[in-house]
Amino acid sequence: MSTTTHAASTDGTIATALAHLRSRRTRRAALLACVVPLVIAGCGESAEEKADKSVCAATTEISTQLAKLESLPISSSFPSEAKSSVESISASIKKIDESAPNLSTARREEIDAANRAFQAEIAVITKDVISASTSSNLSAALKSAEPQIKASLGRLASGYKKAYEGLKCSS
Repeated sequence: MSTTTHAASTDGTIATALAHLRSRRTRRAALLACVVPLVIAGCGESAEEKADKSVCAATTEISTQLAKLESLPISSSFPSEAKSSVESISASIKKIDESAPNLSTARREEIDAANRAFQAEIAVITKDVISASTSSNLSAALKSAEPQIKASLGRLASGYKKAYEGLKCSS
């Protein structure tokens, strides 16, 4: 083999090898360009997504506690059972308040309006139950206050639906 033929052959092999390396690098770079965004996107939820899920979980808990309250018989055990549900509702409202700063402005305004409306209804029913439970004859006082308590529970459930069900939770 002559020196010129050998040199041309070697140059061709080097050129081929370099072209092959470039194409591997290009493929690797293209693969990384496609995979990295997917990995980053899949690494977790944004603070806003987590807050939205927390709000939705809290509104579901509120709905559960309201159903429980509405089904409670008005009896001497009503104040303690109602207290448990109201405490759970209050904890859910606190969760909503804690999550609100991580929500978009529009969603936060929607949540704030819902919370204000709902808390006003809770205040009314709490007042009715406390008033009845301070009586010397609890059973008689509860029986007497039963129409107001049932009406308040109805307004509370209605207030919940108006305040929170429009928040578009997917659960």
